[in-house]
Amino acid sequence: MEPTRINLDEIDRRLKRPEYAKVAQSLRDIGLYSRSICLDLRRRASDLKPWLSDAAINRDRNLRLQYLAGLGLNLYESGPIYSEILRYRRPPAGLFIGSSDVQEAIWTSITNRQ
Repeated sequence: MEPTRINLDEIDRRLKRPEYAKVAQSLRDIGLYSRSICLDLRRRASDLKPWLSDAAINRDRNLRLQYLAGLGLNLYESGPIYSEILRYRRPPAGLFIGSSDVQEAIWTSITNRQ
């Protein structure tokens, strides 16, 4: 299999075509624009390997994580967890292709978005 490549210039071109007008409008309605579609692709599984190195694997024969999740029902730790994940953020080299100014704009958007 070939590695995934997302052509940012092609996304921009398609969303500007008349037959994609409804798609582009729908994305704008929910606050997404052609380049920002890719913002959530800002990390790969390999980027998080150090963070997940000692993570417990949830298996059907061991329900420990489900039990622990119930104990933490009213704990709101998403903010600190997300902040910790962001420490592993880096430019997704090789994932996006396209003109250098478009790629730079994507990375700038990624690093400025929390």
